[in-house]
Amino acid sequence: MHDPSLPQGERGPELLLEHCTALTHVDDRRPPAFARLEQAVGGELARLLVGALACRRGARTLALLVV
Repeated sequence: MHDPSLPQGERGPELLLEHCTALTHVDDRRPPAFARLEQAVGGELARLLVGALACRRGARTLALLVV
């Protein structure tokens, strides 16, 4: 995607597009985080951990709104 004919100062949009593409590239070979956690600790504990983290985040957001 590199166009060497562009002067150095005009490569910004091209570089930004390259970086965005690299960041949004999805690796289909890796299973979702919950599936990996479930495999590592078991289904019941995985649900408990994710539920606890979700509650903590919600409580923190609520605390920020109240203050």
